[in-house]
Amino acid sequence: MISFKLILDSIFIPKLAFQRIITFEIKLSVLVEATIFIALVNAIFSYISNFLIYSNSVKEENLFYLYYENILSKPVLLVFLEAFKILLITTLITYFGRFFGGKGSFINLLKCVVWIHFILIFINFLLFLSIFLNIAFSGYLIMLANIWVIWVLSECAAKSHGFKSTFLVFVIGIIILIMLIALILQVLNSNDIIFLERVGSNA
Repeated sequence: MISFKLILDSIFIPKLAFQRIITFEIKLSVLVEATIFIALVNAIFSYISNFLIYSNSVKEENLFYLYYENILSKPVLLVFLEAFKILLITTLITYFGRFFGGKGSFINLLKCVVWIHFILIFINFLLFLSIFLNIAFSGYLIMLANIWVIWVLSECAAKSHGFKSTFLVFVIGIIILIMLIALILQVLNSNDIIFLERVGSNA
């Protein structure tokens, strides 16, 4: 079922890959196991890479230190967050797509999102190596990888929901992402969690 060609298609021709993935007959129990496995692998990789990069280089007065100490250095929490992220992305794509008239099912979209995270294991490994080769160049690669993720999620949504324009889905996805980030920041600010003030007070 998994072939090297399917992996390459997922990177360069995602719509063609998703067309095949959606048609795969996968038991719900197997899909759940795949979700947990992908979350576990990504969490382990994140923990190891973050430890190697940040454990001795992040200063305590740095804002990122709080994030590293409370989240990135907790492997069990990372597994939960990875699984939650997969389910959250699938839920958002499913119901935002239906809001705009799409007909995609949660299960088909979960197949695609889990598959994208499987591909990300290999991409993240290459990005990790690029940091040690050329950190400036790796920054551009990471930016391109993030754009790629949003694009393939748009391809996934377009294929599953039956939308004609992937670009339009991409643009709407960017707008929704910005709105969600703004909402999260608003919630944090309303609870007096103002990160910039904390950084300024510790400087």
